[in-house]
Amino acid sequence: MCTDFSNMPTDWAVCFMHDCILKEQCLRYYAGKLLPVDQHSALTILPSTRSTNGCKEFHTMQTERLAWGFSLLFDDVKHNDYRSLRRSMETHFGSRFVYYRFHRGINKLSEEEQQWIDELFLRYGYAVPRVYDNYQTCWKY
Repeated sequence: MCTDFSNMPTDWAVCFMHDCILKEQCLRYYAGKLLPVDQHSALTILPSTRSTNGCKEFHTMQTERLAWGFSLLFDDVKHNDYRSLRRSMETHFGSRFVYYRFHRGINKLSEEEQQWIDELFLRYGYAVPRVYDNYQTCWKY
C-alpha cells in the first residue's frame, strides 16, 4: 500500500481542521496529518469550505490499484495488430514520450486507464485482460 502520499498531485489541498466532524473519513485530513516533517508548506483547505451540511472539499478515503510496465502487454498480440494497438495507446496518452513514462513507471495507470486499454484490446479480439509488470494500491485523489 502506498502510504507516503508520493503520488499526491502537487495542486491537491490538504486539511488541518481538527474539529471537523468528517475528519476521520476524509483523505484531505489524513494526508495533512501524514505530510513529511521536512515539508514546510502545502496547499490547504480553508474553514469557509465547511457548512452545516458538511464540507465542500470532503474527499472520501478510497484506494485504487495503479499499474505500470508494458513488457507483457503485447505477448499474445498478432504481429499485424501490434503497430495499430501501440499507435492507439500513444495517441490516447498524447505522445510516444508519455507512453514510455507509463512503461517505465514514471506515470502510473489508473484503474480507468487500465480499463480503457482492456477495451482497446477487446476491440481487436483480445478478450484476456491485460497484465502489467507492476501494481501498487494507492490513495485515489
